[in-house]
Amino acid sequence: MSKDLQEYRAQYLARIKSQLLGADLGNAGATDLVMQSALLRAHSLVSSLDLQDIDYLRDMNGAALENYLQQASNRARFEQQLASAGVMPSIVSSAAIMAAVADSPTAMASVAGSAPAMTAIVGNAPITNLLVGNATAMKAVAASAVAMVAVITSPAAMAVVAVSSTAMAAMASSPTGMATLLANASAWTSIVSSPIAMTAVAASSTAMTALLANTVAWAAVVSSSVALAVVAASLTAMTAVAASSTGMAAVLASSAGMAVVAASSTAMAAVLAMPAALAAVVASQVAMAAMSASSVAMVAVMASSVAVTAVLASPTALAAVTSSSVAMTAVAASSTAMAAVLAAPAALAMVVASQVAMAAVAASSPALAAVLASPVALTAVVASSVAMTAVASSSAAMSAAAGSPAAVNAITASPVAMAAAAASAAAMTALLSSAIARAAIWASSTALGAIQNAPSAVLDALQTHPQVSMMNNNPSNLTTAFVSGKSMTLRVKNANGSDTNYMRTLAGGSGTGDDTFTTTNVWTPRVRAYNNLCHYTWSSNFPFQAYVVNMN
Repeated sequence: MSKDLQEYRAQYLARIKSQLLGADLGNAGATDLVMQSALLRAHSLVSSLDLQDIDYLRDMNGAALENYLQQASNRARFEQQLASAGVMPSIVSSAAIMAAVADSPTAMASVAGSAPAMTAIVGNAPITNLLVGNATAMKAVAASAVAMVAVITSPAAMAVVAVSSTAMAAMASSPTGMATLLANASAWTSIVSSPIAMTAVAASSTAMTALLANTVAWAAVVSSSVALAVVAASLTAMTAVAASSTGMAAVLASSAGMAVVAASSTAMAAVLAMPAALAAVVASQVAMAAMSASSVAMVAVMASSVAVTAVLASPTALAAVTSSSVAMTAVAASSTAMAAVLAAPAALAMVVASQVAMAAVAASSPALAAVLASPVALTAVVASSVAMTAVASSSAAMSAAAGSPAAVNAITASPVAMAAAAASAAAMTALLSSAIARAAIWASSTALGAIQNAPSAVLDALQTHPQVSMMNNNPSNLTTAFVSGKSMTLRVKNANGSDTNYMRTLAGGSGTGDDTFTTTNVWTPRVRAYNNLCHYTWSSNFPFQAYVVNMN
């Protein structure tokens, strides 16, 4: 006995089918044929009633529906209803029914495989929203080319999908879903403009593999700072990008794209860990310009000995780094990087030739200490006017150099270095404040000559240095030593008129013997080294004046 109409119809149809198929039409008489015709009409009528009955769907939740559809006959009936233009709209427009369908993988597979059903669904906003928020439903949609075509051809549906993490997670993990999205420019534009969608793509190795294989789609990502920032923040995504020569090529060709990558520590870690990607980066002017301008990128580079070695071996990379204060600040702050620079002749040459690079080195005590401790580096620095100008511009750097015997010996022996030092009041103040430097200057004709040619402003500044005093001789102190031991004159003059002066005793870098010279009543540079300085006579007896540095 039947328990409900549905069971009754099923039993009735089965019975009629059995009688129809059991009839011997070849031997049937007229009465038999009439009876068979009536049975056929009855079967058709009851089948139609069965097809239109969807009340059973309203009585089931997702689990019940899934269990129901495991019966082949039940699934066939459900699929017939979906294929019926008269029945399907009633199913897909019902929130109650579709809530159950969305939770049933089997039901959703049937719905996703039906173009009419999917077309009706994407045209119904509430039902679309219901499915988009359901992981089971979206997994079925993403796996179906039929369903994906319906979704991507509906701007309204794509707008909802692109901002749904549930929907995008399903599509990003599905080869079919990704292939469909990537093949449609409009749909892909929706994805690229959505951080939610790009987050799902970036988190999926399946999605990233498909994306990087599609140069047009990847170019759209690279040209979007929003989309690329999401990719750059994902280790999964950036590992895939770094492993892809075409993926890296697109990024390296874009200054904006490289700026995004260089600003991400995650992205930089992935790129630097991939030998091929690292090689491509250090060979690219665009890439190195972006990285050199990013403290994040440079910190990552400095943390990798492999990356540092690659940068130092690349003229392109070195040029970018040495011209960037951000990059050189990072280099100067890294003892490992500085050691590598000082050990690489080409790198050292580019550093000492760059005002930006040397300014960073001069501003870093550890970096400058490394330079001062390296005979090779010190030789390169004192031979470069650019390098010495940068060092001379820093009081701290000059003070450090002035305390190093090797450094002051190298500086005072180099016309280039002394010219730079003598042109800077700060540099000369630092040198004259160091007994080590004073001794080296006093003994060097090169150093004395450079100071002789120093700008007036430098000599003006030095006149107030604690080591400097003014000699003001009248005839009463002709033979008294003004400074015992080592001294150096800066400027000389007479109080009035011109006069011939006789001073002793020349020493150090100025040679030996007495010093004879003519002065006027105008201050004139005269830089000479003396031992036990004494202005022992003059011709016209005008009071003689001189600024003298105690060089002891």
